[in-house]
Amino acid sequence: MTPADLAARARIAQEVALSAGALALRYFRRELAWEIEAKGGPQDYVSAADRAVEDHIRAALAQAFPADDMIGEERGGTEAAHVWVVDPIDGTLNFVHGVRYWCVSIAFVERGVRRVAAIHDPSAGELFHAVAGGGAWCNDRPMRTSRCTRLADALIAQGYVHRHDLDRHLALRRALLAGGAAVKDHGAGALMLAHVAAGRFDGFLEPHMHAWDALAGLLLVDEAGGRVADYPGPGGLTGGGPVLACAPALFETLRAVADGRPPGG
Repeated sequence: MTPADLAARARIAQEVALSAGALALRYFRRELAWEIEAKGGPQDYVSAADRAVEDHIRAALAQAFPADDMIGEERGGTEAAHVWVVDPIDGTLNFVHGVRYWCVSIAFVERGVRRVAAIHDPSAGELFHAVAGGGAWCNDRPMRTSRCTRLADALIAQGYVHRHDLDRHLALRRALLAGGAAVKDHGAGALMLAHVAAGRFDGFLEPHMHAWDALAGLLLVDEAGGRVADYPGPGGLTGGGPVLACAPALFETLRAVADGRPPGG
């Protein structure tokens, strides 16, 4: 893919993330009617808003790049050489409860490599975006991950959903807290990763994330100078995998804690 092709995809990704966020915000404000639906597990919801926003994204990307494929949280899809990976509303639990911590996440992947990212937080008016090799940005401002070097000084985001093993989650949380970290979970993995890239969180961990939640945020952290663990796992984009992304100096410490080893061990 030429630099011009990639630049075109980055531009369209940003435009679509903004328009999708504007549509989602209309649903969030109840300017457009919708109902909450149970999706399949505890605290797992979907709504007409999720589907409508994904359909909007699919239509816009298909018009711009008809040869590209897509994987979306609500409509599915398959891995391909050129594929868009989309979460129309990451943080649906927050969204349906009126909590302003959710986002639209769009990533473009070329032959398994993260190439373009756009995450839009409509409530805050922030568009986080990156192109591989071009740095990471919040609106028109460059982003860098934090300079935190010690777990005892760190603010860590630890994602949890009910499909995760609860005992393992609590053990990891205990280890982080015992190491002196502050630990939060704001309930939207893509947006928490964007905030790692922006230096607001010092790190993020989750034992399993779907590609539509993880890919855009991981590219943002990469391009903001952070470190990320290999992703996805052996199941590929449709299988997802564990996520670790953080300030560079914290990577080995957090990887040890995530593996159940003493920090530095």
